[in-house]
Amino acid sequence: MVSGSFFQSSGFKIIVFITGTILLGGLLAPPLYWGGKFLVAQETLKGGWLESIHDSMERGLFSRYFNRAILLGALLMLWPTLKWMSGGEKRKLSFLERFELKPNPRWWVHLLIGFVAAGGLLLLLGWIYVSLGLYKNIPSQKSLVSILLGALGTGIAVGLLEEFVFRGALYAVMGKIMKPKTLFISIAVFFALVHFLKPPHPLVIDEVTAGTGFWMLGQIFGQFGDPAFLAAEFAVLFAIGLVLGYTRMKTASLWLGIGLHAGWVFGVKVLSSLTIRDFKSGEMMPWLGNNLRVGAVSCLVVCATGFLIWLWLRRNPRNPFAEA
Repeated sequence: MVSGSFFQSSGFKIIVFITGTILLGGLLAPPLYWGGKFLVAQETLKGGWLESIHDSMERGLFSRYFNRAILLGALLMLWPTLKWMSGGEKRKLSFLERFELKPNPRWWVHLLIGFVAAGGLLLLLGWIYVSLGLYKNIPSQKSLVSILLGALGTGIAVGLLEEFVFRGALYAVMGKIMKPKTLFISIAVFFALVHFLKPPHPLVIDEVTAGTGFWMLGQIFGQFGDPAFLAAEFAVLFAIGLVLGYTRMKTASLWLGIGLHAGWVFGVKVLSSLTIRDFKSGEMMPWLGNNLRVGAVSCLVVCATGFLIWLWLRRNPRNPFAEA
C-alpha cells in the first residue's frame, strides 16, 4: 500500500520528470548537434535576420548543443507530466491556469522595464570595465546595428524559452509538493545546476557519436566535487534564479522575467562581440571571471538589478510567498 502510494505521489512524478529530462538531453544532444552543423553547412539561416543564430550554431561546441538538448528534454517531458499530475482534475484548465499564471494586461511594460534594467546595468558594467582597462575594445566584422539586432533576437529567444521551462513548467510541476518559499529556493538552485551542465575545460571531443551525450553526463557530474568550479559561477546563476523567481511569484506572470532574462543575454552578447578581457584567466578571481557571467562583481550587479525591481514592485499587494 505504501509502495503504491509512493508511485502515485507528486514526489515520484517530479523524480520521473527530472530523470526523464536528463536522459532525454543525453539522447537528443548528438542528433541536435548533427542537425545544427548540417544547417550551418547548408547556410540555411545565413544572411537573414536569423544570422546571429547561424553564427551561434557555427561556433557552438557539443557542450552548447547538449545544454539546449536538456531544455528540449524538459519541454518534451512537460506536457505528459502535467497531465499525469492533474489526472484527478475534473475541470478543464486553461493554459494560464495549468501553469498557475494570471493574465497580465501590462505585459509589454514589464517586458520593457525588465529588459532595460538588466541590459542597461550590464552594459554600464562593461563600460566601467573598459574605462578601467580591465576590458579592451576589439574590431568586429559586423556593423553595430547587426550586433545589436542579433543580440536582441538571441536574448528574446532565450528569455522566452528558459522562462517558460523554469518559471512556467517547473514551477507548475514542483509547486504540487512544495511550499512557496521552498519552491522559490529550489527552482533557483535547479536553474543554476542546469546551467552548470557543461563539461570541464579543456575538453576535446574528437567525434560525436550516438552515445556522446551520456558520456558527457558522466564528465559533468564528475566535476561537482571541485569547490573552485562550484564557486566560479554558481553565485551569479543562483542570484539570477532568485531575481527571476521573485518576479514570477510577485506578478504571477512571466513577462517581467522574460524581459530581465533577455536583457542579461543581450548585454553579454553585445559586450562579448565588442570587447575582450585584458587580464590573465583567473587573475582577478573572485571579483572578475573570464566573462561577465562569472565573478563577485557580476553577482552584485544582478543583486542591484533585483533590488531595483523589488523597489518598483513594492506597490503590488500580491504576497509572492502566500500559500494557496
